[in-house]
Amino acid sequence: MKELIAYLKQTLEDRILTKGEKKALKSVISDKKLSKHDLNRVRSEVFNEARNHFSDYKHLQVIDWLEEANKLILPKERQSFYCRSYFSPGQECLSTILTQISYAVRKIDICVFTISDNDIRDRLEYAINKGVKVRIITDDDKTNDLGSDIEYLQRKGASVKVDNSSHHMHHKFAIFDDEVLLTGSYNWTRSAAQFNQENILETNDKKAIDSYQKEFDKLWGAMSVY
Repeated sequence: MKELIAYLKQTLEDRILTKGEKKALKSVISDKKLSKHDLNRVRSEVFNEARNHFSDYKHLQVIDWLEEANKLILPKERQSFYCRSYFSPGQECLSTILTQISYAVRKIDICVFTISDNDIRDRLEYAINKGVKVRIITDDDKTNDLGSDIEYLQRKGASVKVDNSSHHMHHKFAIFDDEVLLTGSYNWTRSAAQFNQENILETNDKKAIDSYQKEFDKLWGAMSVY
């Protein structure tokens, strides 16, 4: 899948998808025998890469509209169970987080030690602007760190709660539209992508999602408004 995504990014350099490139892409997709989940991930990466070529918000809105229309037009098939693992350093974990933020259409519940990666910050802001309800539970001490994006996201419309204790709120998980769970050691920081040995597990397992959602709701009820 990495090979396919890298090739797709390469074809965008001249803004033209030639007949030869189309043929090569079809061949790669056929050879890799990618699952529906993998193909959806690749499709999300295509739209994400297109977004990276624009800075004007109106242009980004058009790409967002195009992605949402694309999802509606294509027949939605029942998603079979999946559970995938990603590791850092490298872009796998970060890409997974950004992809799921882009996919979300209703709500994102985030329970993480800290957020200081500006790519994640910007993608969450974009989700908020398109009407996704974002709730964040985080550690109170980490909100004061240089580079923390918590206050920024709260000002942009995210609802934020903190633990207000001498101990740490050390969870790292997020739930997207009640359909996908991300969990693991991965801190939502740039260092985690660039230097640290970290991991993320991604799954649509209903029992796992329900269990983590129950924990999120419990913490949300117990913690203080930021």
